[in-house]
Amino acid sequence: MKKLLICIIAGTLVSLASCYKDKGNYSYRDINEVSFANIDTTAGYAVYIGDSLKISPKLNESLPGTDYTYEWSFFDNIKGDRILSKEKDLRIRINEIPGTYKLQYRVVDKSNGRLFHVRTNVLVRTAVYEGYLVLNEVNGKSRLDMLSYDATTASFNQITDVLHLMGSNLPEQGKPIKVVASRVTSAFNWSDSTYGIYMVTESGTNRVHPETFEWRPTYNIRYEIAGDIAPDFKAGNLISDPAFYYICMYLYSDYNIYSRGAGVEMYSLPVNKLEGQPTFRAAPYTVSTASQYLMMYDIDARKFNMLPSLSSFTAVPAPVATKPGELDYPSGRDLVWMDKTPSSYAYAITKDVAGNNCYITKFIPGSLPVYSKRINGTDIHLATNFAMGATPEYLFYSVGGKVYEYDLYTETSKLMIDKGSSPVTYLAFQQFSANRNPATYGQWLRWLTIGYSDPAGTEGTNGTLEQYSVPDANEALVLQKKWTGFGKIKSVSYRER
Repeated sequence: MKKLLICIIAGTLVSLASCYKDKGNYSYRDINEVSFANIDTTAGYAVYIGDSLKISPKLNESLPGTDYTYEWSFFDNIKGDRILSKEKDLRIRINEIPGTYKLQYRVVDKSNGRLFHVRTNVLVRTAVYEGYLVLNEVNGKSRLDMLSYDATTASFNQITDVLHLMGSNLPEQGKPIKVVASRVTSAFNWSDSTYGIYMVTESGTNRVHPETFEWRPTYNIRYEIAGDIAPDFKAGNLISDPAFYYICMYLYSDYNIYSRGAGVEMYSLPVNKLEGQPTFRAAPYTVSTASQYLMMYDIDARKFNMLPSLSSFTAVPAPVATKPGELDYPSGRDLVWMDKTPSSYAYAITKDVAGNNCYITKFIPGSLPVYSKRINGTDIHLATNFAMGATPEYLFYSVGGKVYEYDLYTETSKLMIDKGSSPVTYLAFQQFSANRNPATYGQWLRWLTIGYSDPAGTEGTNGTLEQYSVPDANEALVLQKKWTGFGKIKSVSYRER
């Protein structure tokens, strides 16, 4: 055993000696290193469809004079790379569908095959890529305007009659009711077929293509409803709740409510129906939770009913209080208005059938109310528009040209805006999707938006849109944005990206 160990040690020493003797017998050469300049990897690039994208990168080489191959591509983990050019500098015309693309630049050292690459973003957009859609009434007809948002400059470009600008073939529409820009299936799909820009008017309800604003006869809302729907079908309201990752939509027409559940492509038959009974006449307002509990109001029985799940086709009465201290849903009154805020709380305003008393009820759909009191607000019975803020929690309402703020907990109202003889025609907090949370959206959803028109002004240019931030402690509203040159503003909806 000792002899074996001696032999092993001896062999090892011989090997080490051989290695030592070989020291210095190798030649070394520098390896080329490359870094990139003149490529904006921070802000990226923004380009309109049809325009050219030009990038002239600079290669910082540790060994100048090296020969390379080049490749520009749009990088996609799922679909794979799509090669755009094999030149050193990029010069291409952009004809991509609007959206954000990951641009990749690959440089290969021909002498050794080493790869160097860099990535940045390219935003492909149109003149109407993103922004506020403003539905106006002008001479008894609908006109759709737009405040197109440019994220690169954080500014808005005002477009009068955006349908005309885009060459839309949508027929002339009657008096406006509402504009809705919304995903129509899920938060994870933004394709042309799953995003809708809808105009609800007295002529009917039609959507236009979300990128080109093109219209086709099959874009009429009746093609999205199950069953044999009459050609003259008209909606009175269209509701989309963007607080959910999966979008549920509700259509109101002729006292009926049609439900379109998450991921479903068609509206159901009317759901305003109790088991074993005919349909009841519903009010034009609904609120719901993410997967169930669609709250509706029977305007004849003057009481709340609800759909127990969004896959149900018959409603049940709203829950009732069973314990001391619990609150019931109001009944025996007329429903004046109902909506939900990003806080997930819904608010309903009801009014005595005979008399001027109005009441506000706060609840989560499907659960008992947590607040229900009479509103002690100035001229509340004359209000024509309502808006509920989530943070801070104030009710705003308009009477003529005046806008009041009502504090639910001090139970007092305060005049915040007075436009004199110019009536307020629109009042709301804008809604944004839960899955989209740019800093701008998070700020804008807290701003109160009002529209008003000067009766002495020129028809079609006498409307004004303003946005105010809402401080705590009933302090004065702070004007943030103002645009003029609209018609009589009836509805506003934000086209997100």
